[in-house]
Amino acid sequence: MAAKRSASDPVPPVSTEKASRGIWLVKVPRYLSEVWEKRAGEVVGRLVHQVGGETIFHSNITEISTDKQSVFNSSQIKVNQKSTDSKIMDIPQQHKFITRDVKNQSFAVLSEDKSGLEEDSELVTGKLSIEGRIVIRAECQPPNSVDYMKMKIQQIQKISQPKKTVQQVERAVVKYKPINAHQEHIAKDKAKKEGTRAVRLEKDDVVKLLFHAFEKHQFYRQIDLQKLTNQPAGMVRDVLNDIGLYHDSAPHKSMWELKPEYRNYNEELAKNIEKKGL
Repeated sequence: MAAKRSASDPVPPVSTEKASRGIWLVKVPRYLSEVWEKRAGEVVGRLVHQVGGETIFHSNITEISTDKQSVFNSSQIKVNQKSTDSKIMDIPQQHKFITRDVKNQSFAVLSEDKSGLEEDSELVTGKLSIEGRIVIRAECQPPNSVDYMKMKIQQIQKISQPKKTVQQVERAVVKYKPINAHQEHIAKDKAKKEGTRAVRLEKDDVVKLLFHAFEKHQFYRQIDLQKLTNQPAGMVRDVLNDIGLYHDSAPHKSMWELKPEYRNYNEELAKNIEKKGL
């Protein structure tokens, strides 16, 4: 759908060169409209005005594809022999053509050309033109014949066929085989076996390691300090409770920093902290 036009947008000009041209508005069956749409610009039939005032439309369509496998012929629809559900449907070649005058009504055909807009075709209005005015309304009616009724029945049957069907199989098809151990788990187990077990340090040693870490950065998460000291969570938390402050709000939520009396930052970090006003 095109974007809504604001009051400031300029209204595109409408070409009225063909405004006086007379156009017939014809209502046709769907199967005919699909055929005509694929044969745009070609002769699809002729109108014969018989004695007595009745007008008949004679179709002269030769070969028109309705889908990837179906083909229209002059007297029937042929389906490719490769199709498993191939059917032959007779289509009527003569239709009643009933015309009506347009009284006390004014209709016009407005076209929009977006051929030169490319990627902006959904946002910008194309070239507008009035193709003409409706002078006659007509209706193309199929004959009430046995062949036409057979064609409609076959069309309904084809449409009513389910797109998906249930097929019973003798045994379930396994698309993938289960794996006992994934590569990630194998690599993790190997690292545990090859790595040395962490040695539990004295509390004073852990304090020294934490002080050394806080000389480089002002804030740490507990899990990062556990990795730096290679100590269990309980030991690190006990030491942090003694020497650190825990932040439970932004901007340093869930992070630790040293208490003021223990802070001893390096020169570069101290300048950054002073600049930020922390």
